[in-house]
Amino acid sequence: MIMEMPGELQRIKILYVEDDFIVRFSIAKFLSRRCKEVIEAKNGLQGLELYKQHKPDIVVTDIEMPVMDGLEMIDKILQMNTAQPIIITTGYDDEQHQSERVCVNIIKPIDDNELLEAIVKCINDREVKNK
Repeated sequence: MIMEMPGELQRIKILYVEDDFIVRFSIAKFLSRRCKEVIEAKNGLQGLELYKQHKPDIVVTDIEMPVMDGLEMIDKILQMNTAQPIIITTGYDDEQHQSERVCVNIIKPIDDNELLEAIVKCINDREVKNK
């Protein structure tokens, strides 16, 4: 059961970076029903370019991807904006696939409620930092 989320979700733009088409399709569809906009990227390089173009409120990214992995993309995004809220989604439960520089680390398979709660947490954390 999906819990109801606060109205701020309907105002946010999410960049979702995931190389697995089926996972990307299903999570992006799920998020697009709850958020203002979901921008999809299939690797870190494409994610970085779309980040520069769209300036999303939150970045949700996988780590293990072709062309540019998620950690390299995260580093480049945080060089541009140190306050950018980022959520990592990864199938690996180890330190190499997580980061303390991000808002939340989620281990796949992605639970819809856990993802929504992580997004709300990142929004709230950002608002607290901006006060």
